Amino acid sequence: MTAGSHPHGLTSPRSQSVLYAASEIGGVVTLVDTIRDEVIKTFHVGFGVEPQNGAVTPDGRFLYQPSYAGYWQVFDTQNEKIIEYIHTLGIGHNTVMAPDGKFVYLLPIAGGEGHWRRPSLGLPRTQPKEVTVVDATTHKVVGTIPVGAGPRPGTISPDGKRLYMNVDDLMGFLVIDTAARKLISKATMTLTPNEQAVRSRSHGIAVANDGKEVWTNDVVHAVTYAFDVTVDPPKQIARFPVGRQPYWIVTSKDTKTVYVNCPSDDVLIAFDVATKKEKARLQFPKGSHNTRMTVVAAPRSTT
Repeated sequence: MTAGSHPHGLTSPRSQSVLYAASEIGGVVTLVDTIRDEVIKTFHVGFGVEPQNGAVTPDGRFLYQPSYAGYWQVFDTQNEKIIEYIHTLGIGHNTVMAPDGKFVYLLPIAGGEGHWRRPSLGLPRTQPKEVTVVDATTHKVVGTIPVGAGPRPGTISPDGKRLYMNVDDLMGFLVIDTAARKLISKATMTLTPNEQAVRSRSHGIAVANDGKEVWTNDVVHAVTYAFDVTVDPPKQIARFPVGRQPYWIVTSKDTKTVYVNCPSDDVLIAFDVATKKEKARLQFPKGSHNTRMTVVAAPRSTT
């Protein structure tokens, strides 16, 4: 299937019958039929500068689509138009939807000189150190959560009570109480002396084992970690060598399999959560640079 140039963000509603793919170049979002694996249409409605990793409400009605220009658009998928703009600090980048669809968490990044030089931005750059909380019914900001550093990828527990997120300069992740809207603890990777000597970062995070574990990546050292999040602070329980530059993690719908994308090796690795062992590798063609991904349990076609 052909989407817009450089597809970056992928999201699907509870039905899993469609998929929204945001493309950085061209500012478009492509709607995909996941049953027939066909492109339904491409939306050219002004998604702004480099649309990023958005999230759609469970009922599929509203897509929260971030833009590099520093805001999120709320796209009404039924009427096919943008109905609201939500401005944040920093660069609009990652989005986490609560399982019940009541709140959506906006995670802008701080960015650096390489981001700021992009010609299409042209806005004053700010340094966000907070998550913006939006009521997904009214599409209005209802709070912010200070996190002390620039937000990176995030994920949420199956019950919606905990938000887990990578941030700049932390090898591990933060644990946030979503009801209290505050940081309660952090998980820290145990690095070898050689790893400590080489600067890296954490990027990519997912909840596994029915919410009992969180898996995350050490990008430079090519290692993926598993943490027990039933204790506070989370306890490291495993680490795995993976391909170069592990960057994104998702789990199967039953949370028993973890998938790690390693774009510098063009490989996707599947791990069995129970045994903590590698199950399989999918090798993409050289130069594919597979990065972002999502898991969709598409309904069976009746035709």
